[in-house]
This record gives sequence, structure tokens and C-alpha cells, in this order.
Amino acid sequence: MGLEDFNSRFFEADASSGSVVATFFPGRLDEEHNVEELGQSLFQLIDQYGFRRVALDLSQTPFVTSAVLGKLITLHRRLHRADGRLVLCGLQQPVETVMRRSNLLNYFQVVDSRDAALTWLDGTD
Repeated sequence: MGLEDFNSRFFEADASSGSVVATFFPGRLDEEHNVEELGQSLFQLIDQYGFRRVALDLSQTPFVTSAVLGKLITLHRRLHRADGRLVLCGLQQPVETVMRRSNLLNYFQVVDSRDAALTWLDGTD
């Protein structure tokens, strides 16, 4: 299914070889009251569009809250239960630091770039 009608105010989604890359718009993911909407947008990629291989490009995201990390954990679990895969790429230093302190760098697959994320997803069939 194509993404022509997909719309999120948090990220742009592009399909590529059976995978989807969600490239977050520039800015901080720290508005707590919008976390539910963010989660709905992410989960829609799985539930409505059927993607099982998802890359999240956070290269334009300088900060995330614990609530946002919670949505990423939930996304990871949902994909895992559906035999899917999630990879994060382009982490800025503050985001990487928060994830390291939360012991999440070992939980998530993390790579440097979008290309590396797609390569990793392509190798997980």
C-alpha cells in the first residue's frame, strides 16, 4: 500500500523496497501533550499500511523525552510481535546520551545513517 494519503505533523514517511523510513521534522520531540498523536502516527505505519520494516531517522531531532522513548519502545515491541524490525539512525549526541543512560542503545538497533538503516533492514528478511 502506498503512502500517498499518509500525513503526520511529526515526520515524513517514504517507502523503500518494502521498508518505510520515517524522517522526523527538525525540532525537539518534547511536547508531552502530543506524544499520543506521535504514537498514533507511528503505529499507523504498521496497522494501516502494513509495514514490518521501519527505520526512524532522528538526524534532525536534538532532544526526546522519556514519553517519546516510551512510544519508540512500544513501536519496537509491536513490530517484534509482528515479526518485524525497527532501526534508528542519525542520533544526535543528546539523544544518544539519553538513550545510553536509559540502557536503550542495546535495546534498539542503532546505525549512523539512513542508507545504513535501509541496508540493515534489507538484510533482515
